[in-house]
Amino acid sequence: MIRFDGDSRTLSLSVRDLADDLDYRFSGPAPVSLKRRAEMGRVAHEDHQGAREEQIKSYRRERSLRYETTISGWRVVVQGRIDGIYTDEAGQTVIEEVKTIVGTEAELAAAGPETFPHYSAQLQLYRYLLEEGSSGLDFAGDGAPEIALHLFLIALPSKAERTVVLGYDAAAMRELVERRLGEVVAAYEEEQAVAAQRRALRARLVFPHDEQRPQQQEVVAAIEEALAGPGQALISAPPGIGKTAATLYPALRRAYELGGRVFVATSKTTQQQIFAETVRAMAARGAPVRAVVLTAKEKACLNERVHCHEDACPYAADYGRKIVESGALERLSKLPMADAAAIRAEGEAHTFCPFEAALDLSDVVDVVIGDYNYVFDPGAALKRMFVERSPEDVVLVVDEAHNLYERARGYYSPALQRETLRKLEQALVGRTHAVERRVRGLLRQLLAYLDQIQRGEAPAAPEPEPEPEPQQDNLLLFDDPDAAKAPPKKKRGRTSGRLGVYRPPPSALPPPAQPQQQEPAAPPPPRRELPPEREVSVDGELLAALRDELNELAVAWFAEGRARTGDEIDPVVATSRLVSRFANVLELEGKSEDMSVLWRDARGGVLKLLCKDPSRQLGRRSAACGGAVAVSATLEPLEFYRDVLGLCPDALLKAFPSPFDRARRKVVVLDLPSTKYHARERDLPIVEDAVRAVVAAHPGNYLVCCPSFAYLERLAPLLDELPGFQVLRQERYMAPDQRAEVLTRLREGPERGLPPVVLIVVQGGIFTEGVDYAGDACVGAIVVGPALPQLNYERTLIQQHYEERYGRGFEYAFVYPGMNKVIQSAGRVIRTPSDRGVVVLVGMRFATPRYSSLFPRDWYERHPRELVCLDPYGELSAFWQQAQASQEG
Repeated sequence: MIRFDGDSRTLSLSVRDLADDLDYRFSGPAPVSLKRRAEMGRVAHEDHQGAREEQIKSYRRERSLRYETTISGWRVVVQGRIDGIYTDEAGQTVIEEVKTIVGTEAELAAAGPETFPHYSAQLQLYRYLLEEGSSGLDFAGDGAPEIALHLFLIALPSKAERTVVLGYDAAAMRELVERRLGEVVAAYEEEQAVAAQRRALRARLVFPHDEQRPQQQEVVAAIEEALAGPGQALISAPPGIGKTAATLYPALRRAYELGGRVFVATSKTTQQQIFAETVRAMAARGAPVRAVVLTAKEKACLNERVHCHEDACPYAADYGRKIVESGALERLSKLPMADAAAIRAEGEAHTFCPFEAALDLSDVVDVVIGDYNYVFDPGAALKRMFVERSPEDVVLVVDEAHNLYERARGYYSPALQRETLRKLEQALVGRTHAVERRVRGLLRQLLAYLDQIQRGEAPAAPEPEPEPEPQQDNLLLFDDPDAAKAPPKKKRGRTSGRLGVYRPPPSALPPPAQPQQQEPAAPPPPRRELPPEREVSVDGELLAALRDELNELAVAWFAEGRARTGDEIDPVVATSRLVSRFANVLELEGKSEDMSVLWRDARGGVLKLLCKDPSRQLGRRSAACGGAVAVSATLEPLEFYRDVLGLCPDALLKAFPSPFDRARRKVVVLDLPSTKYHARERDLPIVEDAVRAVVAAHPGNYLVCCPSFAYLERLAPLLDELPGFQVLRQERYMAPDQRAEVLTRLREGPERGLPPVVLIVVQGGIFTEGVDYAGDACVGAIVVGPALPQLNYERTLIQQHYEERYGRGFEYAFVYPGMNKVIQSAGRVIRTPSDRGVVVLVGMRFATPRYSSLFPRDWYERHPRELVCLDPYGELSAFWQQAQASQEG
């Protein structure tokens, strides 16, 4: 790792850093597990070194070297370890660099010095640094030994070997060292200059609007105070405050102060567009801000089908050269907002990948806008920003933060579905390649293991025996006394043999059932009845071993060029990825109290990891950043969202009241019908009558917000005919253009003289969150019952977890999430100071303190019970009559 110490003006780096270059490379998804690939390489590397030590007495492994020089006023220290150095029979010194590659034996045989230029440069640099630095060896004078450079290549998975002998040009190496060190120093100084410019730009940053609204000023001040103090803030800011600008402005000021950038994480593309427009408004007023929107790979791809590999995609091939020579990155980085259209146009013009270009832009812009998964999903998080480097100069803004913890729960809840595994196994029937046959065999064994789990017969992993306390004499076993404190690493089985004669290790999985002619067996004992959904124990080591073998098979598959298209449907690659995701999460989180392992009989059988509480994972990511702001229109109770989002205990918690006149909104609670699940069928006619009465009080567009699709599909037929209204409904699956068509109808219908609309939707869906219904687009929302999460086995476990941790399990698991959807739905009605509208809450639970205590304070004057009216429809009519009189007056 390259490290600069500004105080001592010292640059420290490795030989590998020196051999590397500064160009852009295509970083598409690896078709195999990089972790397992690295483990295979490490094992092959160590095996070779061990064999060399036995064969050659003079062989020394991991020989340290150090080289010092001065570049541009910087003291430079280069350190490295030579894989092997020895004296051969001819008396010459051999410097050996061992590298593993994924490829066939034919590709290995064709390899030359130019095939792996970085490897060759690294080996040649070892000689240069040995001769020029402090190696403890004498390489000067007439008596200096001859030096040979051997690049020893090992092909995986076959372990075929080849030695490539390199030439050496001392003058060229000297030029390379001076040039590379100069580039590294120049890149660092440019980075520092950019950071200094950003810090200076803090004073020039302007608010995106001519003036701040009063409550915007309060939001800005609160966030600035939090970022300067504890570093984290949770802000609940209702519609009308202008939370987007009030959040981005102080976050960007803090990022400039740190010399870094802002990452805006959103749950929907509509929110990304709002932030993009805010950046454009800042730039239009002279703010020196640059931003990029990260579009989903599938949407950004210029091919008809996503094939993320240089061998399969012309836009990925030679990406680094094209992005530099075209100058596209420089042009895009100067735009105030590099959106999908701008990046796509450059990609089409110069045949490079727009998605990859957007990732490269994220390194140089001031604001990065993207989905939650780029920050929090362990399989999709931006490694360049959050994994490969510390994000301490990144200020994280989480928009619509009430959605994050449920999304994150899904990130850490992978599943193995028997039906999916069976389809993969069937796709390999008749395949003759050794890898395909072995993967099919492993799939059959995994399916048999799932059968055992379903029957309650699968053995769990044995409990590890307690390790004895180390005796004082044990310290003699370690070169480093501190190493005695570390537990020994577990060894895993490895595959062996060449690809043509692939020999897997004996699998711990049960063998698949084989049809055999057997004597009639004694009748089995009566099978005990098991619940259809239950917690189970699984053998984590067994699944990890399966993952490792599948990953090695994927490496073999890739080595022959069979997986280079990155085709997700490839059963070898798909099986490896599916099992890897499950085993990885199990390995990392399986022993946590936040995680449960479940079996579900439904849909053919599913083995699932349930993340009951993702706050620990969310908290780790937020705490690593230079600041974090979670914001939404509905984040109450504040303590609940602080807990489930994993924010620090001293994070600033702030809720702001609505800026709108309460008299322009009428909130009514109808406590007559029950919307509880067992009574819904009986009370549907009561809800139907309520909807008809509410919409009859005043013409206009209304939302009828149902607690679920199942309820919507029962209520909608009762409302098919509403005199004077067009009735529309949300479908379970709606394309973006279908949603846009409905929104256009709502927004433009009043101006075009079309009949008003009653739109029947689901709370928490695409029509009740992240969308504005300003003006006459929506004059009322009828919210039918709190949309509590469905009561099922998983939710019960979540409730138990929260009860044990916070003592409020039902509230954390059901009430707070359900009421958030209610308040989000109600918030669609009043979007501007001139809007008028009604919110009707249908259901007796809204009249109870458990739910009414969560109503926003601006809904009522003194107490929530005043919203329960004796004559609700009369009060609604009076409200509209008063509104009409006020408008006419």
